[in-house]
Amino acid sequence: MKSANLLGIAEGDALLFDSMDETDVLMDFALNDYRVDSRNAFRNYRQNYGGNELELDILDALLSSYTSLFKVTSVSRAQKLVFLNDILNNRKRIKLIDIALSETATLGMLLFIRLISFGDFNMTSGVSFAFPSDLEGYLVRKYKKLSKKIESDNESVRRFVSFFKLSKTDGLEVKYEEKL
Repeated sequence: MKSANLLGIAEGDALLFDSMDETDVLMDFALNDYRVDSRNAFRNYRQNYGGNELELDILDALLSSYTSLFKVTSVSRAQKLVFLNDILNNRKRIKLIDIALSETATLGMLLFIRLISFGDFNMTSGVSFAFPSDLEGYLVRKYKKLSKKIESDNESVRRFVSFFKLSKTDGLEVKYEEKL
């Protein structure tokens, strides 16, 4: 409920979602960004239960993941790749493997995503907020203002909450469809 309160989707003991997709947003945020004693759910799980080598590699990738605003710079539909520039951290030419995004992304599109790196490749957690390409400067300015109003000393919490709110006012509709 504390995560839901930070996102502004809780009223008392009730969760108020604008769409079913917001359940994914809440889970992504609660698992990755919300912290108790400076540890998120994945760090608690790793410390308390561990796992085999593959499970630990996955947990480590999740623990080193981060969110940012990315710009689509090129797409390879054949290779299922999207190339991104990280606007907030000034990183260039990040190669992202994403089947659905490689089929739908347009050049210049702005995406707020959680980047998960496995060394040889990058993927997302699945949750994304999409924005028109012409809003880059506006989004960065608005994010800086919004993040100062979020009651948290954790930058990743302020970033996620800010872009979630921006997605509601300035974002593009993102639909997730299953292919049969």
